[in-house]
This record gives sequence, C-alpha cells and structure tokens, in this order.
Amino acid sequence: MVAIKTIGQVLKEKRTQLGLGLSEAEQLTQIQKLYIVALETDDYQALPGDFYIKAYLKQYAEKLGLNAERIIQAYDEGKGITVEDKDDIQETYHFVKPSERVEPEEEEQKPWQHYVPIISLSAVALLILVGVVTAVILNRPETPDLITNDYAYSNTASTAKKSKSSQTAKRETSSSSSTAAAPTVSVTQATTTVITAQVSNMTDPITVSFSAAAGSRIWVGMTNSNVSAGGQILTDGANTLDGVITTGATSSVITLGTAQGLTITINGTPLDLSALTTTGASKITLQIDRTTTTS
Repeated sequence: MVAIKTIGQVLKEKRTQLGLGLSEAEQLTQIQKLYIVALETDDYQALPGDFYIKAYLKQYAEKLGLNAERIIQAYDEGKGITVEDKDDIQETYHFVKPSERVEPEEEEQKPWQHYVPIISLSAVALLILVGVVTAVILNRPETPDLITNDYAYSNTASTAKKSKSSQTAKRETSSSSSTAAAPTVSVTQATTTVITAQVSNMTDPITVSFSAAAGSRIWVGMTNSNVSAGGQILTDGANTLDGVITTGATSSVITLGTAQGLTITINGTPLDLSALTTTGASKITLQIDRTTTTS
C-alpha cells in the first residue's frame, strides 16, 4: 500500500526499524538529541537556519541508510515522501470459555507423618551443634598474662613512629601545596567531527573565547554556560563571543555549525581544532578538572 509521509515520519520510522533509541542515534550521527527530535517532528523552527537544517537532514539520512538527495529534494519542495507501507499482520486469538478452561488440580495436602524424618534430622543437627560449641568453650586455653614493661615499650615505640610519619606527611603536603600546576587544555580524543578535551588546573570563572575569521559565518552553541539555548552566529559584524562556564560545572558541550575559520581559547589557553577537518557540523566536549591548591 502506497502512502505519503512527512520527512520526519520517514526518519523516525527508519530509526525505529534499526532499533535505535534517541541516545544511540545521537552517538551514531553526532547530532544533538534535541535536533534529532526536531527533525523527526518536522519542527524546523527549532534548528538554527536553513543551511544547518539541510546539513543535519543529509547527515541523519545517510547514517540511517536513506536516500539523502531525495530527503533534501522533499524539503526544498515542501512536499511529503511517497513510501510503500507493509500490511500489518493480524494475529488470530481463540477465546476459551470459562466452562472449557482446565483448572490445575489442587495439590494434595500431605499428612504430618510425612515431615517426621525432616524434623528428626533437624533435631540431631541441632544437638551436634550444641555439643561442638560446649566442647570449644570448656577446652578454651587460658589467656597468658601480658608483661607490662614489654607492652609499655611497644606502645612508646609505636607512638614515636606515628609522630615521625605525621611530620613527614606534613612536610610533603606543604611542599606539594606550595606550587600549583599550570593550566592545561589537552585533546584526549578526536575525529573529523568530534573532539574531547581535558581542561585542567583552572579556577572559576572559566571563560571560553570564540573568534571567527573575516568572511566566516559560524553558529556556536554551548551548554552549562551563559550562552543562550539557541546559540549565536558569529559574522563579520560580531565575530567574537565569550562563554563563561557555570561555576562548579564539570563539563560543557560546544556545538559548531563548522570549525573552519574558528579559534577557541580557554582562559587564554588555545584549544587545538586541527582534527576538525569537516566542513559541516561538529561537537567539542570539555571535561573540567579544577585546581584546588594555592601557593
């Protein structure tokens, strides 16, 4: 049977056929879950712009094994997609009347004599246990007297050793806390579309500065920060943006329309974006480890 469906319905049905949840689809396509929901519900107003809508539609369709060109064409023409629906297979159920049902036979109640052997064995085991406990108590050896002088000497030596260890630990702690490690921003994992970076030895406020090259047009979104939920577009008129990470947050996810022509620094320390060679959307996950020591 032929039916006309929206782009969102086609995408959602294909994802369901593949057995993918929204989180699994996000990991497969590297598209944020909220944008996947927007695509599957045909809510294009929730996406940053026409360029990014087509980019996400193409990327999502290709990852699901759909015809991306057909999807883009349907979006440009504002039409649905003609698909062939499979007929549902209806199962036939047979209703059994109450009078025809076979009830399980009630278990025959056993007489008390049936449990006599079990009770007897339990009683014997209990008597054996009592006998063993009594024998242990009666044959327990006497505790030898402790020599007071030896005990006093041992106690004094132990106290002196603990005092020396405590002093050594204090000196080591004082030495380690006198010098704070330098702030670092290092890339731990990278593909052409995704980067994971470790931000270490930084104290709040942690500021992520974005700078777009002349002639660039880059959409930037950032979680756990003062950047608005809808993100911001960097252009020649406003080609810089400072995002302050929420105090105490241990991570922040940066979503980019493209990384081409973009420079990022974190509290003045540059982030290496050379791995992001794609011209499409990309994602950066910052894992934050704050310094807790001061000199």
